[in-house]
Amino acid sequence: MKLQRILPLIIMFLFIGGAVASDDATRQQQVLHDLRQRAAGGDPKALYDLAVMYDIGYDSIPIDSAMSTALYRLAADKGFAPAMNYLGYRYFNGDYVTQNVDSALFWLAKAAGAGDMKAANNLGFLLSHDDVVTRDYKQAVYWLTKAADAGLPVAQSLLADLLRQGLGAEKDTVAAERLYTAAMQQGLGDAQLKLLSMKGWDWEKLSADSAVSLGRYYYTHNAPIIGVTLFENAAKYDDPEALALLGDAYSRAIGAQYNHDKALEYYLKAALLNQPSAQFVIGELLDIFPDALSDSVPATLIKDFYPDSVPAGITSAPYWYEKAASSGISDAATAADALLRNNQ
Repeated sequence: MKLQRILPLIIMFLFIGGAVASDDATRQQQVLHDLRQRAAGGDPKALYDLAVMYDIGYDSIPIDSAMSTALYRLAADKGFAPAMNYLGYRYFNGDYVTQNVDSALFWLAKAAGAGDMKAANNLGFLLSHDDVVTRDYKQAVYWLTKAADAGLPVAQSLLADLLRQGLGAEKDTVAAERLYTAAMQQGLGDAQLKLLSMKGWDWEKLSADSAVSLGRYYYTHNAPIIGVTLFENAAKYDDPEALALLGDAYSRAIGAQYNHDKALEYYLKAALLNQPSAQFVIGELLDIFPDALSDSVPATLIKDFYPDSVPAGITSAPYWYEKAASSGISDAATAADALLRNNQ
């Protein structure tokens, strides 16, 4: 049965559903009643919102995929972009409709053209990644650029994928790095792995100072895995800042799996190399666990650092607090700020 023929039935159903008003109706029921009336009057957003309710079930509305599909189609026919986007999604996956890739692309393109950036992202993804669709990298770049410029992190990452390979546009790794970074700053985890795979070899050639500086930036801007990788590069040269930052990463499970032994080892190495934040942390640790440095690994580190004569009191909290204080570190907040302050 064509949609035009069942439209009167849908409208009648909405009016019947909206007629249930009573003195003891809850506010939710009133809101639902009003929504049904607006949908019955042809309001495209109300049709879309009601379709969502039939998708998931709400109050007196049972889950009804046939009704939700019809309502999405009504809203889409009226030019409501989110409905067109979701209708395209349904046609592509064959959810509650006969799968039809051409219909999917039609509705996604209409939604994207109407300014729905989620649809632009979806269309760009399909045109560049899915084997069911004839790939068109140039069009993919066009739509993903729109979505990326609108701030969608997934689109930024997808566009970076294409630019780093020169697909659909001239190869541009600088732009790809910028896009991956923008996506990471919004919390898109896989973007940092992609950037790491693109830049990892170059970053291994950085000096210790440069690696620490860049690592601090990423570590404090939603890309801790990159930060830890850069710290590890610098730690190969026994850089005290890198060692202290690795202690922070392993102790707080940021960019690395929690590991007390590794955290202690890195902090102690940094402290022995006069990194003040690490010295304060060691002092705190000894305050709580006075025998924390008696295990074989920390004891060996201290002995290796002082092969001739181990300083008196080195396994006590006051020893390390005094050293940290001589560099202006006298509390935990100051220690953390000093360790992470660069590139905030």
